[in-house]
Amino acid sequence: MKKRCFISVLAGVFLLAPLVAMATDNGPEIIDLKEKFKVEGKRKAVNFPHRKHQDKLECSSCHQDPKGGGKLKFELVNLTGNKNDFHKKFCWPCHVEMKVPRGKSCSNCHK
Repeated sequence: MKKRCFISVLAGVFLLAPLVAMATDNGPEIIDLKEKFKVEGKRKAVNFPHRKHQDKLECSSCHQDPKGGGKLKFELVNLTGNKNDFHKKFCWPCHVEMKVPRGKSCSNCHK
């Protein structure tokens, strides 16, 4: 009886472990947007708190694939200066919609 229970528990661990790993593998905790997307500008890089945003939003809020990962929902064309596509198409509109305090404050993201 003990052997059967042990085998059942062991089988459960081996079957569930990959599922748990897949569920918790949601990309990096922090993303350096300047480095990853080759954004040009004088300000310091934005270290995007990816995990923090995941805790509050669905992946499909930003990504084409509802499970996240892969392409973003918007096209990055202008990656230079203060009016780059991250500001105009992504960060600022979402922060305004979600009523993020200091959502368009430069120093809030460029630290």
